[in-house]
Amino acid sequence: MTIEQKIFSRRRFSTKRLEGYGFANKDACYSLSKEFLDGDFTAEIRVYENGSVRGRVIDNMMGEEYLPLRMPNYTGAFVGSVRESYVNLLSDIADKCCTEVTFVSDQSNRIAAAIFDRYSVEPDFPWDEDGKNPAGVFRHGNNNKWFGLIMNIDRRHLDKSADEETVDVINLKADETKTAALHKIRGIYPAFHMNHSKWISVTLDDTLDDSDVMDLVGESFSLTSDASGVLNEKLIREALEIADSIPPGKVMSYGQIAALMGRPKNARLVGKIMSMQDRFGNHPCHRVVNSAGRTVPGWTEQRELLEAEGVEFRKNGNVDMSRFRVQG
Repeated sequence: MTIEQKIFSRRRFSTKRLEGYGFANKDACYSLSKEFLDGDFTAEIRVYENGSVRGRVIDNMMGEEYLPLRMPNYTGAFVGSVRESYVNLLSDIADKCCTEVTFVSDQSNRIAAAIFDRYSVEPDFPWDEDGKNPAGVFRHGNNNKWFGLIMNIDRRHLDKSADEETVDVINLKADETKTAALHKIRGIYPAFHMNHSKWISVTLDDTLDDSDVMDLVGESFSLTSDASGVLNEKLIREALEIADSIPPGKVMSYGQIAALMGRPKNARLVGKIMSMQDRFGNHPCHRVVNSAGRTVPGWTEQRELLEAEGVEFRKNGNVDMSRFRVQG
């Protein structure tokens, strides 16, 4: 992975911000030439329509590309300072010209959104201590078991004959009687770093349609479900009764409701119940948000309903939880 790929892989560019930064739109891309390190070097950066970034660093004294920048075995203080300055420039561009996305590929982000829409589950990132490991785990709210794992890996881990490049994949559990047949489908492989007889890796590079990927997600969700933790009438009734107790002009988080139910680790389970509330009658589930005050993505009416009751939102679009969350 290049320096540029490491910095921009989870970023999406704004052409307006690029132009404001000083990029010029020419030759089917946005280009920037910028000196750094007291004018000793020049960074030439190009951003293409597909979001890919290519860069060169020119040694102004020699009038040629500074190749040690790309050679990991060059570790001296001088090349280190050039590398650091170039990375700082790229990071500044990323901060000022881009928005951050959860995963690298567009399909990964669409699938993550579809999983939330269907199961009210968001990924957690157990190995992401420094923001550089976007491997997201999707878990059941009732048993904490994984049913999906999106990660960015070298494609050669799946196909030894492939070119050197990274690709997003989602690891999913599959019926053991079907895995051999699934492996014959383009875009589906024996699972990377997981049991090949029980798990598959599906590339999220649009080889498969989103609907086909979600069918496989559904299968994995079912196979990893804990029968003893399946939603039942008692759990549904408890969650909805607590939602009914929230007064107008106030909100609760999924976690608060889970704690009141005696299931403090099952916030996702509460989210699932709230997403299904229309099946169980009329309940004020619009008064339930996540712990940060975020409303349900795609449910624009939720904010309208809360604002009509006097609930106020912060500039980031989240409910002001310090003022409007039910205490206790």
